[in-house]
Amino acid sequence: MIQRSAMKSINTRMANEIVRMSIPVMIGMVSQTVLNIVDTAMVGRLGVPHLASVGLASFITLVMVLIFGSLNIGTQAITSRRLGEGRPEEFPKIAYNSALLALAAGIAISIAGYHLSGYIFSLISKDPDVIRIGTPYLSIRSAGLFAMIMIFTLKGFVIGLGRVRIDMIVSVIINLLNIFLNYCFIFGHFFIPRLEVRGAAIASVLSTIAGLIVYLIFVHFRILRIMPRIRVVKSISADLMAQIVKISLPRAIQSFSVLGFIIFLSFIGQIGINELAISNIIFKAFNLSFMMGMAVGTASATLVGRSLGRGHENEAVRYGWYSAATGSVFMGTVGALFMFFPREIMGFFSDSSQTVEKGVLPFQILGALQFIDGIGIVLSRTLQGAGCTTYVMISETICIWLIMIPGVWIAVKPLHGGLLAAWVSLFMYILFFTSFMAWKFYEGGWKKVRI
Repeated sequence: MIQRSAMKSINTRMANEIVRMSIPVMIGMVSQTVLNIVDTAMVGRLGVPHLASVGLASFITLVMVLIFGSLNIGTQAITSRRLGEGRPEEFPKIAYNSALLALAAGIAISIAGYHLSGYIFSLISKDPDVIRIGTPYLSIRSAGLFAMIMIFTLKGFVIGLGRVRIDMIVSVIINLLNIFLNYCFIFGHFFIPRLEVRGAAIASVLSTIAGLIVYLIFVHFRILRIMPRIRVVKSISADLMAQIVKISLPRAIQSFSVLGFIIFLSFIGQIGINELAISNIIFKAFNLSFMMGMAVGTASATLVGRSLGRGHENEAVRYGWYSAATGSVFMGTVGALFMFFPREIMGFFSDSSQTVEKGVLPFQILGALQFIDGIGIVLSRTLQGAGCTTYVMISETICIWLIMIPGVWIAVKPLHGGLLAAWVSLFMYILFFTSFMAWKFYEGGWKKVRI
């Protein structure tokens, strides 16, 4: 009886710790999602072509950030493992080396994205209005990618230490500033000219750069200043950089698979511009649920990595499963809102009842799958935090390129199906990906990965 009571107490403590660490991460991520929702809603008032253009450009930006911002995976994995091992002298080295890598990668992708925006847009859309409106938006957004990539990497360091409130505070500051600047630049307020879509891009860049400055201040004064002093030049380590890249590279390669979602949208665009617009709206709303799962998974990655650093493998397993259950509940709750209030939610983004009505059934089915999707998202992030990034990469590659893309092609081309038929392929992706993640975590080989 005493042993059972002690085990129950431990389980309760672990569950509470998961929620306690997840909530600040979730607030930060949800604030970003709210920003995207408000941004989309503001742009949506300009018209369907504007909404479709910004939706595609946002996906392109997301792909570039995920690829080069994947350094946060290696940074968090190494940081949490050193935390568990009790080696604080390594923290400044991890911060400096990961930040330098992020700065170099960020500058390169900002320059490339700025100059190649028109070419990139012409590859994924044949609609002249979408290309005309979306190209300048993407060009401006690309100029600020370096700041986004650095923020992503600093996030990995901060969350790896369990200092989740820092990320929450900075994220909220960035997103509140962005909403205000969107209001000013899109519609023209406070002596600022009406810039519409270009204004939305300018607001995003300015708020992101301001957020990077605030993030650097927090990291320096709240973390590095109280750590053992070490000169930046002496802390630069080719071996540590190589280790960060080695862990992060599979995640970067995996991020290319997000291009599959752009291809998915491009196929839907061949059905019609209204179908493309409503699909962008569904993805924007889905981000709210997705970010909740990612928040729990991010917290789980730190807790599991810390446990492995201590040599407590059984504790790491329990953290993982409890986190998966927590993510399933959080995402499932949001999914229930998708199921019961589809028109009200999608109507926030578009005034066209005809456009909204096309998305009702796909939106409801996506909502029903959120209980399952939560497990897959949390476990995938947990496995990455344990250093098992290659398996996750291969799994998602299979699910996107061998299941989702062929499925949407069949639905749109040979079958000439509508929106629901196209979205069935994404539903299959969710089911298969979750199955792959659950099997790997149950199998347990991830516990032996050395960092």
